[in-house]
Amino acid sequence: MHPITEFFVRNMIAVYFLYGLAFFTLGLALTFTTRQTSRLRFARALPCMAAFGLLHGAHEWFEMGQRISVETQGYTPGAPEEVGRLLLLVASFAMLLCFGVQLLMPASVPRRRIYGPVAALILVWLVLTLAFASSMQATPLATVAIGDGLARYLLAIPGAVLAAWALMREQRVFRRLELGQFGRDMVSAAAALLLYGVVGQLFVRPSTLPWAEVLSTDHFLAWFGIPVQLFRAVMALALTIFLMRIMNAFAVEHRRQLERANHERLTAQQAALESERRAVVVMESMNDELRLAAHKLSLLLDVANLLDAPGALEDRLRQALVRIIEALPFAEAGLVLITRWSGRDEVVMGATGFADAPVANATDDVYAQAMAVGRVAAARMVAVCRHADGAVIEFDAEAESTDPEHKCRAHGAPTTMIGYPVTAHQRVYGSIVLVRLSPIHYRPAPAEMTLMAGVAQQLGVSIENALLTDAAQRHELVLGELLRQVVDAQEAERQRIARELHDATGQSLTAIGLGLRGVETQLAQSACDPTLAPLTEQVRELRSFAQNALGELRTIISDLRPPQLDELGLAAALRWYVQSYARRRQVDASFMTEGDDSHLPAAHRTVLFRIAQEALTNIAKHAHATQVSVALRVLPDRVEVVVADNGAGFDPTLPDRLADQPSVGWGIVGMRERALLLGGACTIDTAPGAGARVRVVAPLNQERAEPLAQKEGSHA
Repeated sequence: MHPITEFFVRNMIAVYFLYGLAFFTLGLALTFTTRQTSRLRFARALPCMAAFGLLHGAHEWFEMGQRISVETQGYTPGAPEEVGRLLLLVASFAMLLCFGVQLLMPASVPRRRIYGPVAALILVWLVLTLAFASSMQATPLATVAIGDGLARYLLAIPGAVLAAWALMREQRVFRRLELGQFGRDMVSAAAALLLYGVVGQLFVRPSTLPWAEVLSTDHFLAWFGIPVQLFRAVMALALTIFLMRIMNAFAVEHRRQLERANHERLTAQQAALESERRAVVVMESMNDELRLAAHKLSLLLDVANLLDAPGALEDRLRQALVRIIEALPFAEAGLVLITRWSGRDEVVMGATGFADAPVANATDDVYAQAMAVGRVAAARMVAVCRHADGAVIEFDAEAESTDPEHKCRAHGAPTTMIGYPVTAHQRVYGSIVLVRLSPIHYRPAPAEMTLMAGVAQQLGVSIENALLTDAAQRHELVLGELLRQVVDAQEAERQRIARELHDATGQSLTAIGLGLRGVETQLAQSACDPTLAPLTEQVRELRSFAQNALGELRTIISDLRPPQLDELGLAAALRWYVQSYARRRQVDASFMTEGDDSHLPAAHRTVLFRIAQEALTNIAKHAHATQVSVALRVLPDRVEVVVADNGAGFDPTLPDRLADQPSVGWGIVGMRERALLLGGACTIDTAPGAGARVRVVAPLNQERAEPLAQKEGSHA
């Protein structure tokens, strides 16, 4: 025997120790390697390889212990002990199979798909072991030897081949991930694992298996001069070294992940800073827009309030122009040019800031230049800017106010004045011209020009409203005068009809009554003639009819123009009319007066009486009231008439809704119009089922009432 061979044979215990130590070291190293954050499929399969190393190392140390007992004590292992050793060996090979299968399958495959093939191979191993033992009628120890050999052929060799194949495939993954230096170690580990499995596990301990007589551990020792356990230990040591070097890939991956995370964090921080910067810019822009909008709204509100204030339009425009010039940095002077005002083609209404008075035909005068710009803006309905070099540029105010390449701002010479047309509803009312007098160059910002255009629009709306208000006031005056004339004509016609009825028809009815009474007296004196008795009765009836007709005629005359109104005053006329109303309508009517009405103008007496008369007529027609009250109050500054009832009442909005319908609601409209003739007001307080209260208040303004008083006097 070769001395080297003899040396290893004498030191087999050391070989077993080295063999077990190599695998146990592999198991421990893989167990404690940090790989929790790795996304490599190789990292998920390492627990199986670690379990293989620990179990196989424990198996070799178990077998080393048996050999020590044999050499030192002459101990022979029993069947249960050998079965335990065999199960430990099979478990280690099963973990090797799990490593190869898991590394070959995708990560999404469930674990039962991984353990299934391993369990199937273990079942095949068990069946074949029992079959060989039964066919050879082997003893328990011989059966264990058969199982040991079959475990190496059916489990260890396939497991080593699958694991080596899986490592070769995985090294391509490492290369794609730019981990090529570890790919070479993975190839070396695959080669060591393949040699360990195919060569090291091909030679088994002596057994009754047919091929064990040739491929036994004794033959390996005889052929190669070293124990097969030493070969396995060397391969295990090489596998451990290469796998430990591969473990550095996790550190590299972890470092890359940290670098990537840091890069992403820095990128996110930069993005956050950029987003914050943009947000600040947007916020500042929004704040600027809000400040501009607030400034614009404040200016427009001030201009609107100034233009809506009472007073002459020229004064209001001048005040508004001063406020505009104060608010705009560009403007230092300005004027408002109105076209077609009060019969004139051109009127300057509001000019301020010009040092010199306007000079006619002075082309060098700033005022004349502003007038020229205003005429162009009004005539062509476009905005116009004039520059220091005399250039006049037209532009679209809406389209170009926010344009950075605005014609006026792009012009070389500074802008000296800007004119905008004053329009409303596509109608031109004139123009506004804003002038800069300072020699300091200034280019108006887009926002400022937008504000100028808005001010021009506001001026157009306000001027249009002023014109419409002026026209409405003129129409109201005309309508008021027409209404006065109609009322005067009505009262004059009432007086004429009443006078004619009194002078003609009344006298005739009186004469007829007297004549019929004389006839009745003559017939009564001839009572002895029985044939005249029916004629006497007919004459008596005719006289009664004449008297009734005369009474009704007097009532009509009183309604047309009660003489008490002209002779005794408003209070007496109202008292008489209320008493007459109560007698005719069979209702409880009362009248109350306060103050002295003897100095009331004739117009007040007539209008207030007609309103009270109309209110009572409406009560009779619609209210179905049982109680009516009329009150007259004469105060130093005003006179009031209140007519109230306890009738059905009505919806207070009904008169306004019926005002547009012909011949409907004219009674209430007439009362209100008559009150307006006196500068007063007529209010109605009512609700369905709550009765109604009509209150008329008229000021005692002698100047306002004088025209009506004169006309009433002319009809008396």
